[in-house]
Amino acid sequence: IPYYKRLIKEHHIQFSEDTIFEDIKKFPLLTKEIIRNNFNKLYKFRDNTYYRNSSGGSTGEPVIFYQDSNYFAWNTAAKIIFDEWAGRKLGEPMIKLWGSLRDILKDGQGFKEYLRQQLSGVTIISSSRMAEKDMYKYMQRINMIKPYLIFAYTNSIDEFACFIQKHHLSIYSPQAIMTSAGVLFPEVRARIEDIFQAPVFNRYGSREVGDIACNCKTSFRLHLIPDIHYVEIVDDEGKEVKKGETGEIIITLLTNYTMPLIRYKIGDRGILSNRDCKCGHGLPLLEKVEGRITGNFKNKLGDYVSGGLFFSLFYFIENIKQFQIIQEAIDYISINLVLIDKTKLKDMDKDFKEINQTICKAMGNDTKIKYNIVDEIKPSPSGKYMYVFSRVKK
Repeated sequence: IPYYKRLIKEHHIQFSEDTIFEDIKKFPLLTKEIIRNNFNKLYKFRDNTYYRNSSGGSTGEPVIFYQDSNYFAWNTAAKIIFDEWAGRKLGEPMIKLWGSLRDILKDGQGFKEYLRQQLSGVTIISSSRMAEKDMYKYMQRINMIKPYLIFAYTNSIDEFACFIQKHHLSIYSPQAIMTSAGVLFPEVRARIEDIFQAPVFNRYGSREVGDIACNCKTSFRLHLIPDIHYVEIVDDEGKEVKKGETGEIIITLLTNYTMPLIRYKIGDRGILSNRDCKCGHGLPLLEKVEGRITGNFKNKLGDYVSGGLFFSLFYFIENIKQFQIIQEAIDYISINLVLIDKTKLKDMDKDFKEINQTICKAMGNDTKIKYNIVDEIKPSPSGKYMYVFSRVKK
């Protein structure tokens, strides 16, 4: 790969199998911007099994990359393993509440992958259409199919659970729910489990590097598969932090020979666990994924403030149907709200006062806070919905 050949020469990088876990840290981090600027030097077609894919672009410009049959096989195997941890065997009925069908057909293997999923017992329903009339149809379809597993965007299944709760509907309880493509906050997990009467599993991954980790029945911690990914956690200077400490998640993908990604900044923050899981899998663990770097705010002191703090401020307010908190500047927060009943806006003054106090305590007393009452908050083109988002450069 020309890009890595140049790096090895410029940085005088030497490596061997015996010392590879130290040697790999000699490579500089790979960012989305570097991929865009060096795209034609980052791949080499070794056979005719490659295909083009792209990231969802939820928080900016998507990244284009190539993947191959070796990567596809390993990633499919990871999906099968994670599904089995949740109680579903290959071929058993599964509902996938995901992006629009057009996006599904466009990504990766396209129609061939869509057809493979259909033949393996997967029914795809679009999370890009979540009006009440659509959700009534989804409920009927789930009750008819009786899936072993429902796999969904975190925000989509949460919105669906709210709809079921609001209308006092009866929904089939699968063996499990599996969420991905969003932070699974404890409040969200609790509501989904209560409405569906099924355990929620959390799968972590991305289009660039595939499925990275998933929790088992024993723990909420996420099991990594080191045959597929080598995971590091680093600080803001790119230096490795100790297990149990928060930092940026860095992924080296070990299965894509067409376009290797070495020390890729995936854009998330997380913690590597220093504990073992009682399940006996013997795999390394992510203690948790704290979400997108853009989903964490930074105050004037340079401290990271978890998006989970802001999420919890709005989640239990009855008159709020949807919310989105955006850090526009270091001292400016804008909040978009979709209300169930706009006539009750004045009754929410006490809630807003308490919210403002909490935000100012975390971000600084001079923080400006603006509320916008809107009719809807649209998801990104990929179907993902950002509850908390920062525009401040980290």
